[in-house]
Amino acid sequence: MLDEELGKRMPAMDVFCACIRYLKDHMVEQCRKQLPDISDTDIRWVLTVPAIWNEPAKQFMREAATKVFSVFFIFCLVV
Repeated sequence: MLDEELGKRMPAMDVFCACIRYLKDHMVEQCRKQLPDISDTDIRWVLTVPAIWNEPAKQFMREAATKVFSVFFIFCLVV
C-alpha cells in the first residue's frame, strides 16, 4: 500500500498500472495525430527497468505492465 500526503491509501499495483496506462495512452494519442490509422498492435512496447533493481521489483513491474498491455511487450534491463 502507498500512502499519499493526506493519508489516503492505495495499492501500489493500482498506482503503477495507472501510470503505465497513462503513458501508453498518451503515446498512442500522439502517434495518431501523425498516423491516424495506427493501432496498438502496430507498436512494439518496451518497458525498461534499471538492472540494479532486485528481482521482486522487476517482477512487480512485469505484472503491472502485463495488466496494462493487451499485446506482447518486451521487458528489458538497463545496465
